Amino acid sequence: MAAKRGQELKDHVSLPLPRNEKGGILITEDELKVAWEFFDTNGKGKLTMSEIKKRLQTFYKDITTREVKFLLNNQPEITFEELYALLKDNQLTNFDPVKEAFKVYDPNNTGFVDMDIVKSFFKELGYGDISDEDAKIILETADGDKDQRIGLDDFRMMVPFGQPHDPSASSTD
Repeated sequence: MAAKRGQELKDHVSLPLPRNEKGGILITEDELKVAWEFFDTNGKGKLTMSEIKKRLQTFYKDITTREVKFLLNNQPEITFEELYALLKDNQLTNFDPVKEAFKVYDPNNTGFVDMDIVKSFFKELGYGDISDEDAKIILETADGDKDQRIGLDDFRMMVPFGQPHDPSASSTD
């Protein structure tokens, strides 16, 4: 019980994430390009509502057309430049993008990535089946603290966005 309570307290700690000029989460063009390439599989330079919904349904089975429409700012399609313009000046102050992304891989809220979920995502995204051996390699590669499972801290080290920022660290640039 005490361990669970400790984890709950840890989950509520606000990370010092890099901020944009409006105080929201800093979203760099390079970070957004990584996400864009995931969605723009045909390299057209623009995304339609149906394309976005199809890719998101891999992770969010119940996403509605209304939610996707909201993400697109009620436009039928969106370009990278338009998306970046929407996101760069966001005012999201109480949001941890990595923690939210982690929830996709931990739908049962166990605190750890479920390898069966990872395997199903690979298949649904068209990469085929992952063998148990490949799943073991993914686990070993992603398990930064070597506890034989992928937790939020391990996951945080794998993703290129939403990394904590230490304001006391000095820059040598």
